[in-house]
This record gives sequence, C-alpha cells and structure tokens, in this order.
Amino acid sequence: MKVSEKYRHIGYSYPGVPNGWKPIVEKAIIEIEKEMWPRWIPLSLKRKIHYWATGNSAIRIENTFWHYLRSKLTRNQIITDIKDKYATLRIYGFYGESIGKIVKEAEKSCDETCESCGGKEDVRLSDYGWVHNYCKNCRERKGPERVRKPKPKKKTKKKNTEK
Repeated sequence: MKVSEKYRHIGYSYPGVPNGWKPIVEKAIIEIEKEMWPRWIPLSLKRKIHYWATGNSAIRIENTFWHYLRSKLTRNQIITDIKDKYATLRIYGFYGESIGKIVKEAEKSCDETCESCGGKEDVRLSDYGWVHNYCKNCRERKGPERVRKPKPKKKTKKKNTEK
C-alpha cells in the first residue's frame, strides 16, 4: 500500500509533489501521523474513522458523530493540502506547534533537495518557464535556463515645482 493511501487519515494525500521530494514528504507524513493521532488506535481504525467522518476529504463532513470523534482524537488537526509551489514544499492545514516543527523541517529539507532526482549537490532555483529546484546534473540535462528580460522602468513625469 502506498504511503499516500496508508496515511490518508491525516487529511490530504500528496499527488502534486515531485518525485525527488517524495521520500521527504513520506517521512514527514509518518511523523505527523504519530503526533496527530493517539498511538493506541490501530491504523486501520484511524482510516475508517477518517473515512466515516469526511469521506476521505479534507474539507467535507460526511457524518457529524464521526467528525466530532475524529476532531476530539486529533485535537482538531488536519492536513488540507500538500503540494509544490514556486519550487518549495507547501503543507497547509490546521495543526499545532509540534506538527508545525515537522512541516518546517520537511520544507527546509526540500529546499536543499533536487525535485527531479532527490540529489543534494549544488541545488538552486532554476527558471525553465516555471521555477524549479534542480541540482547541477538535472540543470545540465534540461538545457539552458530561460533568460528573463528585465522589466522596463516606468517613465515618471517630472513635477514642475516652480511657481
């Protein structure tokens, strides 16, 4: 079973995350799950409670009793979105300080990791029409980066200060 399916009960899965970042995101999801849910509940029951409460959605409420139970068990914490935006990892949701630390650590780790191959050497932002976080080898494989022309400066009208 894929990690995105196995840990769906934390909220949202991560279809929009680049392959190079998936191991980092999967590690973060496992750590978030340990912080979010009580450990004494079996994983299969956590998934069922989430499904009965939300229908595997991050925003929909299917059944108020199960949603209330899920909210109490998770202390109202849920992940609403995990994605790549502007060459950075974004994890959105409603969560506490302990999960916030896990999220910041994952985001920092992705900033230092190539989104294509997962390499850590000479990673920097690259512009190929969209902004990407690539290592040197992936940049060489992609070819030359897009060169953006500087925006022309606006001409300002001089105010006549003489009276």
